[in-house]
Order: sequence, then structure tokens, then C-alpha cells
Amino acid sequence: MIGLVVSMKRLIIWLRHGALVVEWLLGVIWYLMTFWIPRKKAHPVADVYNAIQHPGGIYLFGRVMALRVMTAPKAKDDKWVNFKRMASNWFTLDFPNARVEVKMGNRVITVRSNKEGYFELHDTCDEEIKSVQVSLPNHGYSAEVELIGSREFKDLVIISDVDDTLMETGSISMGKMLETTLFGNSLTRELVPGVGSLVTELNRGGEHPVFYVTSSPWNLANFLKRIFHRAQLPDGGLFMTNWGLTPEQWLTPSHDIHKRQAIDEVASWYPQAKFVLIGDDSQRDPEIYAAALESYGAEKVLAILIRSVSGTLRANEVRAKYKTVNAKYGDSTANIAKSADEMRTILQTKGLL
Repeated sequence: MIGLVVSMKRLIIWLRHGALVVEWLLGVIWYLMTFWIPRKKAHPVADVYNAIQHPGGIYLFGRVMALRVMTAPKAKDDKWVNFKRMASNWFTLDFPNARVEVKMGNRVITVRSNKEGYFELHDTCDEEIKSVQVSLPNHGYSAEVELIGSREFKDLVIISDVDDTLMETGSISMGKMLETTLFGNSLTRELVPGVGSLVTELNRGGEHPVFYVTSSPWNLANFLKRIFHRAQLPDGGLFMTNWGLTPEQWLTPSHDIHKRQAIDEVASWYPQAKFVLIGDDSQRDPEIYAAALESYGAEKVLAILIRSVSGTLRANEVRAKYKTVNAKYGDSTANIAKSADEMRTILQTKGLL
């Protein structure tokens, strides 16, 4: 039996590596097909997804790709129009190894985009600045990008899940999730009643930084930002995932690893701040947040709020786990709630609202 399990694991690894070879060959063909005419006609831009200033410095993350002109969505757009617009987010013309110059203050820092066009910059900038200039010197592109946040000390930081926490996704039903994702647009997506206003109140006009974490791919970053803007959610950092085939994954990275890395990253930026973690029980937010509490302690993680969306069985499972957690860290540290009103009551009890 053990030998069969080992053989199956090896088979899966071989299949994945075989798929990687096929993907590489298709990538070469695609690159050759798009190298001459499309790339010569394309107008590359630096699409910046994160431009964050924190007490330790500055973080930039974005992608160099061909400029795309998309029609603005309408609430009455039919499913086919929405599907075509959504599909266009996946068919991007990326520019690997592009030279990206970032001017901050009197300094210019140069980075290169990776094979998928993504670029990233961590800098220990020791001055307070409002914006940076992001340029592609080889392509005649330049844009000013405003920074979110400041170098000032922050005593509280909010980290929130997105899917089924802030925005109704229906992730507990594959059919509902696919219909919502593929055939809706940024004007038709439903928001969870009250949770957005709760996050806004916790943010206190930018006094308490907010970070949004989702397992959705970076291809949907601007789509998601439009939804946040419509909902008047606070500007905040965004943690999404890079979908694709790798030796470690078929399509999507581990939800647990992605969300925990996001928490640890933000915690490194705000070493003296305390945290409120908000999520739901459709995936593994309760377990991930409990593990973060175990690592950082109740003096760092002040409150965990979990929205119950998966039914009685899962809710009872989380309650049982959090009963054990609260016995160790405090009776109101980790909580499960059915509504934003229940979350608000919990936060008021802890003096956070």
C-alpha cells in the first residue's frame, strides 16, 4: 500500500514536469508568434498593483504589459459581454526583462521584470514621500504613482480576506462561484452587508492601515480595485496570487502558504503594531489565523473575526477549535460570527471601535 502511494506521488510529479515541458514549448511558440508585429505595435505600461509606504520603507509591485483599452462595464451588460471582458484579463502581452526605473526623492532605482512581466521593489527609504515616478526608459513610458500609507508609527493594522468576507463569491459552491466570476462585472458583484463599513471604521481615515488578501490571480487586480472603489473601501495593500504551472503546483499556490506569507510580510513592516484579522470559514482562514496567533501571541493579534458561511457543521468545528484557542489566549480573541453586526459588537467589547 505504501509503495502504491509512493508510486502515485512520483507519477503526479512526472505528469507535472511533463506538463511544464509542454507549457514551455507552447510559450516559445507564443513568444515567436507575438515577437515581431504585436510587440512592435504594442505600447507597454507599468501597471502598479501595490505602492506602499510603511515604517520600514517602500514596497512596489506591478507588471509590465501592453496597454489594453477596455470598455467600461455597465450594470445591464449581458453575460456574454461580461464573459468577454473577464476573459480579456487573462490574455495579456507581457514584457519580460523590461527595465523599470523608480524615482523616489533624489534617487533612481532600477529593477527588471521577470519572465511573466512582474517586477518588485523593496527599499528602506528613510524619508517621507507622497509619490514615486515609475518609468520604462526603453519604451518611452513614465507615470507618477501615489503611495499608500506613511512612515509614521501605527498602533493597529487590519488584514482582511476578500472572497466571502468582503465580497460575495459563493466559493462553497463551485457552480455559483464560476457563474459569479465569469459572467458578472465590477458593477454587479455583491458585497457582504456591513463588513465593508466595518473595515472602513477600523481604518479611521487611514490611521490604521488595511491589507486585503485573496487567492485570486493578479490578472484580476484592477477588476478588484474597481469593486473596492465602488464600495468606498479604504485604499490598502493587495496580496493576490500568481496562477500557473510550476514544479510545486498545477494552477494555484497553497491558500495556507499564501495567506500566512502575507500576514508575516505585513507584520515585518509594522513590528510594533497590533493586528485585527478578518476572514470566513469557507476555506482555512480560521486555522491560518489561529496559527498566526500561536506565533505572534495575543499581545500582537488582538482579535480574529470569522464570518460563518459554510453551514452548521463547519461553524461547530471552528467554534470547538476557537474554544481551545480562547482558553489559552483570552475569551474574546478568536470569534466566529454570522453577521457584521456581531463582528461590530465583538470589536466594541474589546474597545477597538
